[in-house]
Amino acid sequence: MVYTIEFSDTDRGLKMKSEYQQETVHKEVVIIGNGPSGIALSYMLSGNLPYLTSTSHPDEMLATRLSTVGADGCLIDADLEFLASGLEGRSTNPVSLLLDALSHPCADVGMEEEPLVEFRKNGKEIDHVVLGKGLPGGSWHNMDPQILTLSLGSWMSLPGLPFNSKSSGEKRVYASSVAKYYVQYVEQMNLGKYFRNGVIVTNVQPMAEIYANGFLEHAKEDMNWVRKIEENDSINLCGNLDSKNKFKKCIISNAINYLWNRRNKKSNKCCKRPRDEQIIHEQSPDRKIREVEANCIEDESGQSETEYTDSHILCDSSNNSDFSVYCVRKLRSHDSTPVPSFFKISSCRYSEKVNWMVEAQDLDTGDITTYTCKYLVLANGCSDVPNKLNLSTGIEPDWLLYDLRTLVWCLDEKISEDPLHRMDPVLVVGAGLSAADAVIEVRGRNIPVLHAFRNKSGDLNRLLPEKMYPEYHKVHQMMRNQSSNYPLYTSYPEYTLTRLNEKKHTVVLSPKDGPPVELKVSYVIVLIGSRPDLTFLPSDADIAVKHNLPIDGKTNAVNIDKMTHKVKGYDNLYAVGTLAGDNFVRFISGGALAVVAELYKINEVNET
Repeated sequence: MVYTIEFSDTDRGLKMKSEYQQETVHKEVVIIGNGPSGIALSYMLSGNLPYLTSTSHPDEMLATRLSTVGADGCLIDADLEFLASGLEGRSTNPVSLLLDALSHPCADVGMEEEPLVEFRKNGKEIDHVVLGKGLPGGSWHNMDPQILTLSLGSWMSLPGLPFNSKSSGEKRVYASSVAKYYVQYVEQMNLGKYFRNGVIVTNVQPMAEIYANGFLEHAKEDMNWVRKIEENDSINLCGNLDSKNKFKKCIISNAINYLWNRRNKKSNKCCKRPRDEQIIHEQSPDRKIREVEANCIEDESGQSETEYTDSHILCDSSNNSDFSVYCVRKLRSHDSTPVPSFFKISSCRYSEKVNWMVEAQDLDTGDITTYTCKYLVLANGCSDVPNKLNLSTGIEPDWLLYDLRTLVWCLDEKISEDPLHRMDPVLVVGAGLSAADAVIEVRGRNIPVLHAFRNKSGDLNRLLPEKMYPEYHKVHQMMRNQSSNYPLYTSYPEYTLTRLNEKKHTVVLSPKDGPPVELKVSYVIVLIGSRPDLTFLPSDADIAVKHNLPIDGKTNAVNIDKMTHKVKGYDNLYAVGTLAGDNFVRFISGGALAVVAELYKINEVNET
């Protein structure tokens, strides 16, 4: 539901719009992040549910448990905790392991069996929005397009659309192919209407916190969401007058305006949400939510008059009978998206409908949209912010980089400018697979590599079989064998980058024992992991398993209930994907299933 606000300048008798382009939209579910996790969740929220097609699983114990699923085979109604019991794999989340076991039976032992589950559009459509900075697919669009995936191409697919790569004859596929697949997936699955791409989430606030701070029922007169109405005032927003003539908006308006007031922005908003009791008789799968646009019309005498073109009674009070309604507005109805019959439109009481407020800013226009929702899902991954070394260099030089795609672009630019020029070495810092990718890319351009890493290289065979990942094993071999000479490669095990000299283009590497080394370089790329950008959460939010430590997908995920993916300690907040510890795409759909199953359970959805 969308509304716009106009308010008048009573001194000049003019009607003018706010200098800030704002709108407020209510959704049942807001998903932050449009990567694979957000896409899979949107697919299921749009009514696509998993059904068993067979119980003949190679794992006999799982097959026995699957036989207990209802006659229709729908997993939404099944006992997921029972079905997932005893399963093991590369995820710590039971439902993720379960759906993966049904989608890729015994994949970890090299078997390629047909899936035992299919998705059917038999569910209810839950109104939601997916917010993302770029194109659907998230961070896959930021990767070096020529990097091969760790997972097999078939494991990169999302429910309902197999991944078929034509760009590589290998079982692993290029990152560029995966990024294109996710864009195509959203288009072919008709999910585009749920996606708002090119926006950044700037603020998230729980309604309960605002209510507890007393900004809803006992707002002070000196704050901008409470105004005294004089007899001749022309008010262009709906509100209420008590016996003391104090202007009071509904709680949602108050909360939105409070947040805008904290940012020193003009705020004059009113919630335009239909009352539950007015629409309860209209609930059906075909019922439409109406868009409401509030405008004010003044007659020649300067008095405000009201014109209605919609019969809905709107929420403009806190359901307090002591207040009389004072409204000046014009309503216009427009068709919008269907509302699922099992989700009621909210009343004015925030606790029954609105639990979260999310502000999102358009990266192109700067316009801000405030979303109110009952359920909030964090699906924004863990690759937003690169980890950095503690270097006291002040302003970082432009030859210090943190992502491989930028390095590759810089190197190719230098080579194209002067193909015969011999470049100084590139320093790669880090011991992970991303650092190995950098080593491969730089050496592939006949540029020397200096490779510094803190710890001696471990055994890669336990993680990645050499037959499937020969390029990584080659880099690992070079990292371990100090006595051998490899072309265009020099390793510095147990060395740390401690200093940069911007003018001389040099770096200082300090060993665990011994004197430091100064080296001339062309570029430095630091690849030591990344973390999510959760700065939009309240400053006191502590949602990690290891409290007060940074969140990352490998060692410190979000503290969730493993069966429902609800964030512990918060109402109606969920986390999926790498934030929840699922670091491979093949497990992501299971997290989405856990969330959707919980929402169906909460709202007692009965399929028809």
